[in-house]
Amino acid sequence: MIHFIEPAIPFDSNIYLVTGEKNALIDSGTGLTSKYVIDQIRSIIGAAGSLDYLLFTHCHFDHIGSGAALIREFGCKAYAGTVDAAAIRDGDSDYTLSKDFDIVIPPFPTEDLKDGDIIDLGGHKLLVLETPGHTRGGVCYLDKITGALFSGDTVFSNGVGRTDFNGGSLSSLRNSIKYLMDMPVRGLYPGHGPVADDGPGAIKRGLELVGD
Repeated sequence: MIHFIEPAIPFDSNIYLVTGEKNALIDSGTGLTSKYVIDQIRSIIGAAGSLDYLLFTHCHFDHIGSGAALIREFGCKAYAGTVDAAAIRDGDSDYTLSKDFDIVIPPFPTEDLKDGDIIDLGGHKLLVLETPGHTRGGVCYLDKITGALFSGDTVFSNGVGRTDFNGGSLSSLRNSIKYLMDMPVRGLYPGHGPVADDGPGAIKRGLELVGD
């Protein structure tokens, strides 16, 4: 099942808890509301439940900020695309943009993911898709069972991610959205804004916005 944890403050990312035989959290917000995030997870999985995976779509501070707190609380492992995982491990505040917003995010262990990797939760099988453009190491997660696409800031229900930040590239974003066009997507679960039931339509609109 997919549970939406609504942002507690306006600039937190969307957070999704995907539950099955194992449980995965996709993105974690800024870290300014870590207790709220932990409480929301506990209310879904119960006091004895486990959080097995912490999956990041990319390394920007508004998506990774609660990472260290969640690892302490649940003992889970964190994962991100290769380039962005390195930035999280290194505490690269320029690349994560935390420095620009005066938010301190301590470095924490984050393992690399590559295109084609699968996180099997039992009931959900999340396929890792490398989608650079918003950042150099951005990824999306496609549930091969339900067709849900967790798109981070690559594409939104009615828009696309910015490419004017450190590590952004419009041409890479365009290619990434083209890549998503070929995937068997149903619903779109973006990093900000509303969920789109018509995932393919949202991806098509995104491609039109980047000039194809």
